[in-house]
Parts: sequence; structure tokens; C-alpha cells
Amino acid sequence: MKNLIAGVFVVVTAACSSHIGTPRAPDSAADISHSAIMQQIKDKSYIGLTTAEKSALVKSHSRAFQTLNEKVRDPFITKGPDDYYYLTGTTAGSHWGETIGIRLWRSRDFAEWEDLGFVWDLYKDGKQNKTWHFEQKIRNPQFKNPRAIWAPEIHYMNGTWWIPHCMNINGHGLLRSVSGKPEGPYEALPPIKRDLIDAHIYQEDGRTYYMWQADYFAEMNADMTALIEEPIRLQHDGNHEMAYEGILLMKVGDKYLFIGSGRYGYEPTNTYDLFYGVSKNIRGPYGKRRMMIKNAGHGNLIQGPNGKWWATAFDHDYTTNIDKKNVWSPWLVPIEIIEKEDDVLIHVKDERFRPTQEDHDFIKKLSITGKPKEWYDVPPWTQPDQLEEARERRKNKRNNH
Repeated sequence: MKNLIAGVFVVVTAACSSHIGTPRAPDSAADISHSAIMQQIKDKSYIGLTTAEKSALVKSHSRAFQTLNEKVRDPFITKGPDDYYYLTGTTAGSHWGETIGIRLWRSRDFAEWEDLGFVWDLYKDGKQNKTWHFEQKIRNPQFKNPRAIWAPEIHYMNGTWWIPHCMNINGHGLLRSVSGKPEGPYEALPPIKRDLIDAHIYQEDGRTYYMWQADYFAEMNADMTALIEEPIRLQHDGNHEMAYEGILLMKVGDKYLFIGSGRYGYEPTNTYDLFYGVSKNIRGPYGKRRMMIKNAGHGNLIQGPNGKWWATAFDHDYTTNIDKKNVWSPWLVPIEIIEKEDDVLIHVKDERFRPTQEDHDFIKKLSITGKPKEWYDVPPWTQPDQLEEARERRKNKRNNH
């Protein structure tokens, strides 16, 4: 089980000394392969690729591409004990999607995905078993989906499969496979918390940790049904939050990576990104906040075929400007994980997803200054030209309450 990224122990070794954001020249074989791929699929813009085209991109490990042509947000991939890779994610939100639940795909090679369908359906399995999801208060009954399942992950732990998930109306918890199979059936355990979103689990040395939102962290009991301690909020070096959602934890050698997601209106570009910090203690404190991968917010890192590393991504212009049907879809971004004595560096091989020097400099500045005061009372993703309108909405909301 050492290949599982989130939820098990992972050791990564690398004999490279390149720094984050430093371009690398591919060797001649990779260069030829990359040129051939570019020529072969230039008109497709990496959308709707054939299995053969995707296989060539996996082998090349030099260019990000759409691995699954389905509408999915928050894509999460893990490797199971059967050597299949399993993919899930948000397949319905407040305003889109038909079936509310957990849809699952599997693949051996990242090129061809088998659709396992909905392994858990909120209005079938959830309603039949009177799960906690129906106890959560609906905020907007006029929405297409007043209740929706957000950001599911899938993990193999303790001899079965677990699906952390949350709701669009807050609240989060776990589904557990009662068969020990990824396709279920699943039972919904009592909620871990009835507020906030984005559940994540990590396991090491027989101990399981549950995390949510951007920085909440607590140990679970042995059967993974409840927390056994009051949660803490992971801390890092700097005056700016790590992220505001999408927490992930993984281990590289003897170092932990505390990862989160965010789109910040005051940063140089309007992109949804991954950020991270490093520590040798799972509870922190973690080092300085850095941008890990641009355009890859709420993705995860996975060691794929041939031992190469990838990050999932879904919210970026390379899909949204082209694929109007599946505005969000799972992409794979080739990366290298470089372990240093006291640090872990991420080299992004596709420049479209690689943080620029401007990004790095701005993040470093924010670690000193913190969030700009203009954004104190508005959502962090608010763009500069939207500030006044956002403040007015916030003011009206407070007055109505």
C-alpha cells in the first residue's frame, strides 16, 4: 500500500537539485516524443483525446492533458491494492448535475478509464438509510440541487474502502464499504462535523488522522468512526493563511506536506492554485507557504505508471475556453518531487501550470504582510473590480440577519 498518496506512508527519493519553477530541458527521446504528440493532437488542444494519444502523453510525462472527458470538479486519484487507480470527484453541485452521490472510475494506465457508475446515491442509498445528510438545513431551496455532495476522496485503509465527503450546505464525514470492494455497497457513518467542508484522511503507523476545510486536524479512533481529541488548526511560518479549502496531507521521506487550495483576488493572476508547507512533525509547525502548482486547486498528487508523479487539476482556461460541455474535467499535470535534507520541492514540467517568479515573489511578500486589508470582509476570490459590490452584498446580508 505504499503507493497510496493520501492516507498511507509514502517515500519519494530524487537525485535532482532543481528548484521550484526551474525549467528543465528534456532528453532527446522525450523531446522527439513530445514533438510528435504535439503534432498529432494540435487541433484537439488536449481535449477528447484517444486512448493512444493519452498513453503517449503518460509515457512522455512532459505535458498536462485531460485524462477523463467527464464533468468533474475536485478530482482525486488513489491507487488500490489491486493495482487499479481509482478516480472520483464532485459530479454535481448546487446548480449543475443530475445524480447526487459518489461516482467512481478506475484505470491501470491513466489513458483508459472504466466507469463504475454511482457507488453511492444520496437520494437512493442515503434516503433509504436516513443518513445525516438529510438533517442538514437547506439554505437555498430554489437551487437545482439544494443538497449536493462535494469533494469526495477515496482511500483504502483497514481492509476496506473509505470515502471522505462533504455537502454544499456544510457538514462532512465518511462512507465505508461494507464489502471491502471499491464499488461498495457503502454505509454512511455519523457525521464528523456538521459545519465547514472538504474532508480528508491520512494514515500512518496504525494511526488515522482526519482533516477538513483548510487546516483543521485531529486523530481518529481505531475504527474510524469518531475523533479522539479536540481538533487543532495546523500552523505554518508566515502571516497569510495556507489556503481556505481543500486540505491534503502526504509524506515524502521524513517530511510532511501540508497542502491546501485557494483562488485569491489580490494575487497576480486569477487562478485556482495549490499551496504547501513542509514539516518533519505531522502536527507542525510547517514552514513557509509556497505555491506548489498553478491552476491545480483542489487536486491531489499521485504516483502513476512507471513511477512518475502527477497532480490532478480541473479549473483552468485550458479546458474552460474550449470544452463548453465539460467546463471542469480531470486533467493530469506532470511533476517531479525533489526531496532535500530539510525541504521538499515540486518541479512542474508543464509551464502552463508552473508558478512564475512573480508568483513566488508575491507569495513571499504575503507571508510578511498578510492578506490586504481591502479583502478582510469579502470572499478571498473577489477580484479588485468586484470589491465594492462584494462589500455591499456582505453589508446587506448582515442587515438582513
